[in-house]
Amino acid sequence: MESIRSGAGVPGRNRRQKRINVGRSERKASVIGGTTLALTGLKSFTSKRFLPGLAMVVAGGLLIYRGKTGHCDLYQAIGADTFHSGHSGLRIEKVLTINRPPQQVYEFWRNLENLPRFMQHLNSVQVTGEKTSHWQARGPGGLSIEWDAEMMDDYPGQQISWHSTGAAELPNKGTVEFTAAPGDRGTEVKVCVDYYPPGGAAGKAAAKIAHAINAQQLEEDLKRLKQILETGEIATAEAGR
Repeated sequence: MESIRSGAGVPGRNRRQKRINVGRSERKASVIGGTTLALTGLKSFTSKRFLPGLAMVVAGGLLIYRGKTGHCDLYQAIGADTFHSGHSGLRIEKVLTINRPPQQVYEFWRNLENLPRFMQHLNSVQVTGEKTSHWQARGPGGLSIEWDAEMMDDYPGQQISWHSTGAAELPNKGTVEFTAAPGDRGTEVKVCVDYYPPGGAAGKAAAKIAHAINAQQLEEDLKRLKQILETGEIATAEAGR
C-alpha cells in the first residue's frame, strides 16, 4: 500500500543536506574575500605570526567554501536565504513510498533523462556534463520554457539536489531524498521543489507553467514513477496520454 503525504518529515532523513541559500553576488564576494584573507594569512607565516596567520587561513577557507557551495550554516540556522531574494517562490513537497530499494530508486532518478517518463510537465532533460543538464518544460496552451541546471548534492542511494543556473526562464531549486521505509516496505521518496517565477510580461509563461506544477501534479508524477519501478510500465490510461 502506497503512502503519500504533503509537507511531512521523513524519519531518518539524510542529515547531510546542504541546500543553496547564498545569493550569487554574495558567493562571488565570499570567494574573492576568502582568497584575499587566506593569502594574507599565509604571508603572516613568513613573519612568524603563526596563530593569527592560521586563523586568517581558516576563515578564508570557510569563506571560499561558502562561495563555492552556495551554502551558509549560519543562514540555515536562522532561516535566511538570499539565493532567490527578491522573488516570490512557490514550494511543492510530496512523499511517496515505492516498493523498491533506495539505491534502485536513486539510480533511476539519477539518470535525469528518465524524468520526462513520469513528470508530465517535462518535454525533455538533456545531460550536458557531469553535473549539468538542460531542461525543457511545457505548460497550458502550448507554452514552452527552458533552463539549465546544476546538481549540487549527489549522495548515492540517499539524496540529489539541484538548482537552475544562468538566466533561467523559470528559476528553481529542488531536493529528492531516498530513505528506507519502515518495515521493509521499500523506499520513501521525498521531493521538495521551489519555483521562482520572474515578474513582468516576460515571466507570464513561466508563471503559468509554475502554477500548473502543483502538489496534485507532483503526486500524480510520483505515482507514475511508482508504477514504472514496481511494474515496469505505466497504467494503460496514463500511457495513452
